[in-house]
Amino acid sequence: MEICIELVRGPVYLTGEDVECWVKISNTLDESATIGWISAQLNCFCSVSDDKISNIDPKSRKISVESQNKTSFIPTQGESGLAVLSTKTKILACSLEIGPGEIKKFLFSENIPHNAPPSYRGNALKYSYKLCIGSQKLGKPATLHRLPIRILSVDTYNGSVQREEEDRMGPSNPFIEETTTKDPAVDIIMQTVQEVTSRKQASYFVIANARGKVCKFCLYKKHFKLGEDIVGSFDFTVGEIECVQYTVSLQQVETIEPEFKVKEDQQEKIVNQSKQHEVCLGFSHSHLILPVPLHLTPSFSTNICRVDYRLHFEFVTSVNRLEKQEIPEEEGGVEWQGPTKLDIETLVWDLPITLHSTFPTHAALHSNIPTFLTDRL
Repeated sequence: MEICIELVRGPVYLTGEDVECWVKISNTLDESATIGWISAQLNCFCSVSDDKISNIDPKSRKISVESQNKTSFIPTQGESGLAVLSTKTKILACSLEIGPGEIKKFLFSENIPHNAPPSYRGNALKYSYKLCIGSQKLGKPATLHRLPIRILSVDTYNGSVQREEEDRMGPSNPFIEETTTKDPAVDIIMQTVQEVTSRKQASYFVIANARGKVCKFCLYKKHFKLGEDIVGSFDFTVGEIECVQYTVSLQQVETIEPEFKVKEDQQEKIVNQSKQHEVCLGFSHSHLILPVPLHLTPSFSTNICRVDYRLHFEFVTSVNRLEKQEIPEEEGGVEWQGPTKLDIETLVWDLPITLHSTFPTHAALHSNIPTFLTDRL
């Protein structure tokens, strides 16, 4: 006997939409076989690091691997972690008789709660999702099969968007066949994300220290989708201090909530995800194009931790004013030799931004998660 689990649409999904998979049972024997039951469930497991997170019951985090002679469906069996989300178990088949060479096919569909945590692999904890399919061949112990999926959270979607078509003016005729097509759930959910990330409200920041202005920075928006470019510009003409070079990094900040910290002074975990470095000595203007990797987790918050993002700026400025070299009026080029020694100081600045989900099909392009699983019963 063989079981095959195959996702209908890729390995990446949004909170609030349905995940669907086909469950196929094939009889490779020369005689008929009976399957007692086939059940399915969606689970989210939270694994934590003991030296970074406390106040979580260790008994609930370590689920023992018990004997193989079990006949019940236990989706959390053998998992190291706390099941923070378990949907209601669905029975796909019961007392299923399969003849030699015959194939039975079932569709499992489950809605992902809009307030579920996203898939995340951090420094202190990990959230992972798995489709758990259990089955039992008559007279044999139950078998459990797990297929991992990736979930992207959508904070702007609160579950209030209805999938049904909008109410029409006037009475409807029940005898007329409905020909209009409904938008897929992922398109409806992503509309809220598009509305937030498409708004371009330019923000201007004057970067300065105790000695004066360095530059003026312009950021066209503060909300970005995964895979998008963060675009900004620098204006050094307003500066009173010479800027030699600058570095901009996209940083992920993982913060553990106070009641779950091991130490009161436990620091945030900061990870650089992408970086741009530019030598700007003598520049009047410069620009920023910083990509947001598709593998990142959107900004989110749970009762245990919070994950935020920010732009980290480092400006290297000259302590002494540099003499500007004049550009000759005659034709031909001119060679400029930079100073061999500079007295410098560094100015550091952080600017919070928010990352949102992207379309699941885009995120799946850079995902190595399998979309099907084949196993023996």
